[in-house]
Amino acid sequence: MLWCLFVLGVQPWSSRVAAPQGTTGSTNSVMKGLLLGAIFLIALAATKPGFRTRVNPTGSLYVLYVLFATATAFLLAEPLGPLTRLARFLIGLVLVFLLWRPLVQVPERLVRAHLWAHILLATTVVASLAYAPSQAWRPLSAFGTGYRLQGVIIPMLPPRVGEVGAIMLGLALIGFICKKLSLLPSAALIGLGVILIAASRTRTSAAAIAFGLVLALLLTRKTWFGRLATLGVPALLALAFLTIGSLHTWLLRGQGSRQISSLSGRTTSWQAVLDEKVSIQTAIIGHGLGNKRVLLRRGEGDIDVMAIDNSWLGLYWETGLLAVSIVALAVLLAWIAVLRAPTPYIRACGALLMGYVSAASLNESGLSDLSSMTVHLLVAAAICDADRIRHRSRPPVVVGTVTAVSR
Repeated sequence: MLWCLFVLGVQPWSSRVAAPQGTTGSTNSVMKGLLLGAIFLIALAATKPGFRTRVNPTGSLYVLYVLFATATAFLLAEPLGPLTRLARFLIGLVLVFLLWRPLVQVPERLVRAHLWAHILLATTVVASLAYAPSQAWRPLSAFGTGYRLQGVIIPMLPPRVGEVGAIMLGLALIGFICKKLSLLPSAALIGLGVILIAASRTRTSAAAIAFGLVLALLLTRKTWFGRLATLGVPALLALAFLTIGSLHTWLLRGQGSRQISSLSGRTTSWQAVLDEKVSIQTAIIGHGLGNKRVLLRRGEGDIDVMAIDNSWLGLYWETGLLAVSIVALAVLLAWIAVLRAPTPYIRACGALLMGYVSAASLNESGLSDLSSMTVHLLVAAAICDADRIRHRSRPPVVVGTVTAVSR
């Protein structure tokens, strides 16, 4: 229950999600902070004095990133907003450390809790269709045609709905292959995940979960036939998207070749970030946490503001090259933990989550904040590190000889 509330607390709650497109709103950081603080206090009260915990290398580097971002926040004219976000981030990291013994120490338990959290989020999205069907479908007026499914009961934009469906689908599929889930529950979860991805029309989540599943299966298949089959299935799916009319229409989403090539306009803001001439100090420490948008001047009097939908460019823009180096090292150490995990099921789940984060971070922001993407990264690093520690602490199996003693 605590983990489900924690995952709920990192949702990008926003009043504009459930409102018609074009209205404005702000992220409700106060409610998220109160929820996260309540979870932290409950976990702290349930923890015995003198408890032992495990701080994995990825978590340690993220603590270093939070401390660095906190130091740079005091250079801003209005540091209160960034400091509030960083306080939430640090509480979330400490909460993972507090849950070491009851949750993380048994990595299968954390995987199960993460799956349950996404099942509950998916349930709220489905319930939104009955609660407010007119608000549950978001029109695609700027970049494409048609409608996309979004959350209303718990406000979620379509990309987050697709992410929830993708993680649920991936964990359920791996659970079925590794015989952790039976046929009927896994089939229901996989089917619901496919529906959420399709209805939200989220291409990033579809591509990221496919990449994560391929990596998960490649790292756990022991035969060459299994590895070739793992590579063959995505190739067939890609061919189906190019040849089958309905799948091809879903992939294009009513966009032209110019919008497809620019990734729905994302490359415009990326190029603006790369072309911006900054001082050495700004390149090292960034423009300040919270500056996730760039100002584009297309001509005299023509000014537009665009989001930086790339975690790495967003990190550079907000907190500079030093923060990019810290987070990149954290991601690298998380991948090393995945590769060193001895249990195939845990290694597959870790590879799935890390594959998703590695692919989605190129097209979505999130690694600079306590977001769902950061939580996936922390879960993958925690379960694989705990699995290795557990395997190392087990006593070796001694095969000896049996001697008969006669009276």
